[in-house]
Amino acid sequence: MKKALRRSTGAPAARAASATLIIAGGRGTRFWPESRAGRPKPLFAIDGKTSLLAGTIARMRGLIPPARIFVVVSADQRRPFRKALRGILPAGNLIVEPDGRGTAVAIAYGAAKIAERLGGETALAVMPADHHVAPADGFRATIAEAFDLARAHDALVVVGVAPTGAETGYGYQQIGPAVGNGYKVARFVEKPAPAAARRMVKSGRYLWNAGIFVMRARVLEAELRRHAPALAAAMERFGAIGARSLPAFYRSLDFDSFDRVVVEKSRNVIGVRARFRWFDVGSWQGLWDALRADTTANVLSGNAIALGSSGVLARAGERLMVLIGVSDLVAVDAGDAILIARMSASQEIRRVTEELSRRGLNKYL
Repeated sequence: MKKALRRSTGAPAARAASATLIIAGGRGTRFWPESRAGRPKPLFAIDGKTSLLAGTIARMRGLIPPARIFVVVSADQRRPFRKALRGILPAGNLIVEPDGRGTAVAIAYGAAKIAERLGGETALAVMPADHHVAPADGFRATIAEAFDLARAHDALVVVGVAPTGAETGYGYQQIGPAVGNGYKVARFVEKPAPAAARRMVKSGRYLWNAGIFVMRARVLEAELRRHAPALAAAMERFGAIGARSLPAFYRSLDFDSFDRVVVEKSRNVIGVRARFRWFDVGSWQGLWDALRADTTANVLSGNAIALGSSGVLARAGERLMVLIGVSDLVAVDAGDAILIARMSASQEIRRVTEELSRRGLNKYL
């Protein structure tokens, strides 16, 4: 009985020879003015206190110890991340890429560095730093199940989230036959058209693809050899290349995302259902969706008041912000810059940084 209980929780198995690799990339231009070059998107705080990255690390505690949690960033963002991780993770657990080359290269490089320290039998949970997830215990239970499946079947395991709507900006997984506590992924569909998304959600046979992967390091190597042999060869060379030669070698690597390079081509993919709510917080609209309750007309933080208003996301600083009779609105006071935009136009906010750059207003970037 005791043995069966330990197996069902998955936690002891997940702790043994396991590690977490958090991909912390992206400037988050759609979160301007709070997210900037010196304050990348993973360091953005949804609640104004805890960054998305810190929340991601905290969710893994209790399943993976801090000594086995690693964060990979590009060299141009080393400084803000090093400062943000001080006192949270060991300094050596920040893995710095010479250049940002996409998730396939980042995962290969991060896995190679982790294998140097922990060995090639290590099982890795790879995840983005900028997703909003709740509850944390449901997340840990899901990842523990994924570790068990990855070990039992020598498979690449992905997490599927029950869709709450026909989102066209997300990737989808088609649920295939059951495999233990998971399922064989029949196929992936990337950013479907609205009509196709509605059909898939209505069928009940599709889940959102959360971009979270669990696998043994040697399974990752085998999949790369099969689908991206040049990247597999690079992975083997990373440890032997000197510091002076590494940047030029790294810039020569040209690969698409890990999903496209490996996951969507592999026949060795198992899915596990998420026991948590998940939001890919990619814009102010995404933040609104993540934070609002069904009965909440507005989402306000800081010194903000909304009167006779609905559908408002307001983030104020020390100055009082008052909104009257407005709707479908994002209002953000970042101290040195203020954003006012229609919520429905929040995907276009990246144009702000393009215009600021064109005008030479680099201090606001």
